[in-house]
Amino acid sequence: MIVPSPPAWERAPGDAVSRVISRNMSAYGSAGRFSGLGSALLSQFQAGVTHYSQSVQQSPPRVQGATYGAVSALQPASLHGNGEDQMSLTITTKSGVEVKLSLDSQGDGLAVQMSNSGELSDEESKALAGLSDAFQKAIDGMTQSTPKLDLGGLMQFDQTVLSSVNLHAQVQLPHGQEGVQTLDFKVDDTQRKISFSGAAGTLDLKVDPSQAVTLGSKGQQAKALASYMKQFDQAATRGQGDANLMAMFKDGFSALHSNISAPQADSASAASDSKWRLAPGDKAILTGLADFSASVAQKVAYSNPMRSSEKDTFNYDVAQKTSLSGSQDNRSIRQEQTTKLSASYHQSLVPNVPLNLTTDSASQNYTFHQIEDTATSVAQVGYKDGKLVRASLEQTSSQSAQVLKYFLGKLESDKTTPGGGHVQRDLMPILGPYRTGEVGLNDEQKEQRRQQALLSLGDDVLLQSYPGQIMTS
Repeated sequence: MIVPSPPAWERAPGDAVSRVISRNMSAYGSAGRFSGLGSALLSQFQAGVTHYSQSVQQSPPRVQGATYGAVSALQPASLHGNGEDQMSLTITTKSGVEVKLSLDSQGDGLAVQMSNSGELSDEESKALAGLSDAFQKAIDGMTQSTPKLDLGGLMQFDQTVLSSVNLHAQVQLPHGQEGVQTLDFKVDDTQRKISFSGAAGTLDLKVDPSQAVTLGSKGQQAKALASYMKQFDQAATRGQGDANLMAMFKDGFSALHSNISAPQADSASAASDSKWRLAPGDKAILTGLADFSASVAQKVAYSNPMRSSEKDTFNYDVAQKTSLSGSQDNRSIRQEQTTKLSASYHQSLVPNVPLNLTTDSASQNYTFHQIEDTATSVAQVGYKDGKLVRASLEQTSSQSAQVLKYFLGKLESDKTTPGGGHVQRDLMPILGPYRTGEVGLNDEQKEQRRQQALLSLGDDVLLQSYPGQIMTS
């Protein structure tokens, strides 16, 4: 008689992590298999557990009367590092201790492992355990049917105790789709990176936090982030970008720019970087954000079998680069922001009626849109012998929207709508030592007016991909 076999465990399953594993074994898919498991594993540091290994494998049904020894010979420990779905977290402390955690799942088994390269202090153990919920949120985001980048919690690690956090995720695509979706997340003192690949497309985001002197206040950074979020929404609307992929792009961009601040004027880091002390006017021409490059590329779709050359695409790139040169009294500061959108898509001639393009010319009633937009903003100042001698802001944008209209498979119109503009401003009247309109004002009033001018300038330097335009396509 065929009867179910007992599961084969790597070690006796009497602890808290094993209980989570036992509960999750009956779940189908990575979301259920990893539910609460990352949090349970990382929380072990709070209890002083620094090394842990457990795995379980469900054996095939056996003939009644067969010994359990044949089942236990399956050696479930071999699951470590070999799962179809994998999660791994590597954290390095300021003292140099490397901590590694891994989760593996496959159809008939589940495994977790945790190790570290040296002794951990109580403070380090507490900081590690404090990331347990954040680790679980990152796992849950990657394993849900519509993936989400929930990395904000991991970005809040204690930077006085921990020096780097690296997460790698690989899970099977849901709903019977072939292939996997992957995530690599790396953060340390010199770099912050996110790389994602999935069914909808790919993301690549990088932030350079090393040039701390150019960073702005929390308020300035929040204002710049809000402006970029608006830019991303405009690009997604104009290019008909995938909503879920763009949501991940926005979440990743926001996460990488979080928990990063300018050094205090009297801090040790500021003193060690005494070559650069930026004046309020210098800060006003900057976004306050760390330099970055970010791109999103949607998977190419061929939705019109009659015209394979018409591809549905969405590619968006955005970047910021800041350079400082010279010496303190003869410094030059330049910050360039750029965006580029390249997209194409099909749209029904009848609003709210979805397209169903086939090789039948009767179905070929649509417009095909091709979007090419770019924008650049360059702000710069220069000093000679400690005095401001030049300050400028130059912004350029270019837009092109080509629309091909087909009815019953025949081209009825081909229209291209160009757009764009160019603005160049001399900022010396705002930033220079002498300003008009201040006759009769006392020093306090002059300073108040200057602060208002700097705040206004801070708004003006933020990149506007489509300045003053209501986006339509």
